[in-house]
Amino acid sequence: PASSIQYPASSIEAIEMIDKETKKKLKKIQKEIKKVKRELSKTELRPCQNDAELKQKEEDLKELSKRHRELEKEQDRYILDTGRVKHSL
Repeated sequence: PASSIQYPASSIEAIEMIDKETKKKLKKIQKEIKKVKRELSKTELRPCQNDAELKQKEEDLKELSKRHRELEKEQDRYILDTGRVKHSL
């Protein structure tokens, strides 16, 4: 019978812990992505009075976009490393 296969409890627990840690990290990354998206949106809508403010706004947008891409890559890396298509969060 299939139930005759015995796995050491410690290895099963270790796998579950890794999975929980991965889920925690993914949630944290997704939360950070939301935060960056909100900040990006606020920055895009911020009015500019002169060229200096416009230049600063463009730099801020570039920096936030870069941070967003980095977080997306990190999220994808965690999903791929686990061998799953996607975690259910």
